[in-house]
Amino acid sequence: MKRIAIYNIKPEMILAKEVYSRDGRLLLCKGSALNQEWVDKLADYGIPTVYVEGGSAGNEVSVEGSKPAKGMEELKRMYQGNVPDMITIEVREEAERVVQEIMQDVKTGRLIKTNKARKVVENIVTQLINNRHIVGKLADIRILDDYTFAHSVNVCILSISTGIIMGYSKIRLRELGIGALLHDVGKMRIPDEILNKRGPLTEKEFEEIKKHTILGYELLSEHPDITSNAARISIQHHECYNGSGYPWGVRDEEVHEYSKIVAIADVYDALTADRVYKNAILPYEAMEIIIASSGYQFDPKTLRLFVENSEIYPVGSTVELSTGDVGMVVNVNRALPTRPVVKLIIDADGKDITKEMQIDLMNNTTIFVKKILNFRKKAGL
Repeated sequence: MKRIAIYNIKPEMILAKEVYSRDGRLLLCKGSALNQEWVDKLADYGIPTVYVEGGSAGNEVSVEGSKPAKGMEELKRMYQGNVPDMITIEVREEAERVVQEIMQDVKTGRLIKTNKARKVVENIVTQLINNRHIVGKLADIRILDDYTFAHSVNVCILSISTGIIMGYSKIRLRELGIGALLHDVGKMRIPDEILNKRGPLTEKEFEEIKKHTILGYELLSEHPDITSNAARISIQHHECYNGSGYPWGVRDEEVHEYSKIVAIADVYDALTADRVYKNAILPYEAMEIIIASSGYQFDPKTLRLFVENSEIYPVGSTVELSTGDVGMVVNVNRALPTRPVVKLIIDADGKDITKEMQIDLMNNTTIFVKKILNFRKKAGL
């Protein structure tokens, strides 16, 4: 089973995993044979990748009806090959299943199955440590997923990955991972009508939501095999660097480093995920929001490491600029990944740019990346 970009799908490839829309509707069943009509529909639904049976997606992207221009040939080459997974789909699905079990246990008053949580975290730690390409890939770790319990797993993976970049030992990574995986466990003690409410919360409802931090800490503290530092994440992941967070309003040095890491991962994943009360935003938009909160909501040192290791626009990706021009990202400014260097390929009128032209968005602050392109649409494919 391989995860590939939908633009690399070939006729009759077989789905190895169900495909869901952003609102949770089943679009295609496992075992379905794909065709161009369904590829186009998946693109319209905003599905970036799918899992298919077998190996490589091949090195060709067919173009029907006409010979593509030079610029389009270059765009095609950027989408060749498979999309790498930071962890396997099997580990991710098992993690989501365990989180679901744990949350249901909490809701019904049963004890948390900490042994299952530890096994999941151990598998994630092992796979991430063995992945040599983790640096620069934090933004790739969060996969579009419509399952209810994906958030806790994404936060866990992002947090462990950040810990690896910070040089944590395996013991500390496991401790961080357990706390990150279970950081929202207290929400299972909050009424569903408040958790799933569409629209803004009342002041009273928000005060009720804030209690999940204390409730989570109390739940985790009941288990002697969950360390105090791991349990502390549940009560501190909404505290802010400047002391404006909740539940206690503690600041900077009073917040454990684990909690500072999870706070960033939690917000980043929440911003880039669909919720009942909001639509997802793009990774670069989420990163700009997070960067703007440095020194206020987030610890600047921890945030800098997260940002510097997040390629919002990886080298080789194609983007449309606010000017209407299309280009390929050729370099990324690690301190500010939302402002890459872009090689222009197609101008705003759809014509190939034959002269070598690059634009550094760090030096052209009035120009910004508008979106990552669906080049098939732009090329009429």
